[in-house]
Amino acid sequence: MNNGFLFLAVCVMLSPAVMMDTCSKSGDKIALTPPASDAPLPLNPFKGWAAWGKSPYYERYSQPGSMIYARVFWAEVEPHKDRFEWENFERDWNFDKAVGNKKIILRVVLDNPGEHPPGADKDIPQWLFDEMRGAGTFYRTKGSPDGDIGDGFSPDYTNPVLIREHKRFIAALGRRYNGDARIAFIEIGSLGHWGEWHTWPAGTGEFPPYPTAKLYVNHYAEAFPDKFLLLRRPLQYQLDHARVGLFNDVIGDGSAWGTPRWLSMIASGYRSEWDMASHPPLAADWWHGAPSGGEMATHGDGVLHWLDDDNFKTTLRQIRDSHTSWIGPSSPGKMLDSEKYQARIDELVKTMGYRFVVTRMTYDSWVTAGATLTVTLAVDNRGVAPFYYNWPLEISLIRNDRVAVFYRMKQIDIRRWLPGKHEVKAAMRIPDDLAGGEYDIGIAIVDPVVDKPAVDFAIDGSLRRADGRFVTGRVEIR
Repeated sequence: MNNGFLFLAVCVMLSPAVMMDTCSKSGDKIALTPPASDAPLPLNPFKGWAAWGKSPYYERYSQPGSMIYARVFWAEVEPHKDRFEWENFERDWNFDKAVGNKKIILRVVLDNPGEHPPGADKDIPQWLFDEMRGAGTFYRTKGSPDGDIGDGFSPDYTNPVLIREHKRFIAALGRRYNGDARIAFIEIGSLGHWGEWHTWPAGTGEFPPYPTAKLYVNHYAEAFPDKFLLLRRPLQYQLDHARVGLFNDVIGDGSAWGTPRWLSMIASGYRSEWDMASHPPLAADWWHGAPSGGEMATHGDGVLHWLDDDNFKTTLRQIRDSHTSWIGPSSPGKMLDSEKYQARIDELVKTMGYRFVVTRMTYDSWVTAGATLTVTLAVDNRGVAPFYYNWPLEISLIRNDRVAVFYRMKQIDIRRWLPGKHEVKAAMRIPDDLAGGEYDIGIAIVDPVVDKPAVDFAIDGSLRRADGRFVTGRVEIR
């Protein structure tokens, strides 16, 4: 007699009341609605504010954030050819603060306009300048009718020595950081002032044609096969590379040269005044697979200008239209007097990136050891973007403050939780030897690198345990 037949025979011989308790494997369904939370959750990973990483500015940042913004100045990292000062670079940019949920954004800069100390009027190494035989443009813009961006040196980006050495440098950067879990995103900088892919105003350097600019992009793609890359503006290149997103450095600016133009480039395509090429529009879902970030536009009154009564609605709409996940280093966080705008700052954080609200949880009221517990979650992403990393959703059973058993739902890909409503179902097998009794049901999104819960749901904070799991129900094991 096989085991299944034996089980059935025993059930038939018992009274109906005993059969219910002995032969059934699970009880009736319980449906719960966890209270939603209005908290901004600024420390959730890969979204929110990105602080300028260098001291003392890092310590002065007034808003909590989950990201550190680090600029890679070639002259600082490789002052002598083939001698990389990684430790100094990481110390200067507070890499040691990138623990837990705090991640790093990198941008390589070859031309950083502004005031330079004597003898340091360029941002490429002296040895490279010598090998290039000074190919490029020194510029001073004080008093320029087109705009004062400071002084600096714009290298000749078509120079074959620069192209060759840039490829070598970015390859070294990739060997150092492609496998580093602290690094969230790589902005493709290198070209133009601040790595922003322009040489404005006139007379401050020459931007390369698109075929040359594409070589620089390829250097990043080859060096960082496992990282998300972000471009300053949409390029033809992006149509063939799903993991390439965008960054917008004029968030808040609603003028014809601000964010509306950037969004128009994405939606309609454009003829570039810089690389002299025509770039087609991106698909409307371009942000599904790669992130959108950036920083707020500069303004004489400070970036809080974009949060005042005249501009806040425009800024919020731009974040929604751009599907922005993070903003920095130019953001409200760098303003020491940001308290006046705290409610609006919180509203921006809640809007950026993902925001997961568990609106309903349905599960079996009880289940026998050795059987399967079915849990169904209704999740509403009330942000403007998905979560871009393949982190597992976990269901756990907790008793006496100890996680007795957990189940990682590999079949659920939270990267597909676009803004809107989603339903997921977990079938969790209960171990045969699990002791009977009442267990809390915990839910969590787990960072696989540290193997710990790392994303807060936007539900009542009293449901959150110290380990980051949210207790959303209780089940009896029989």
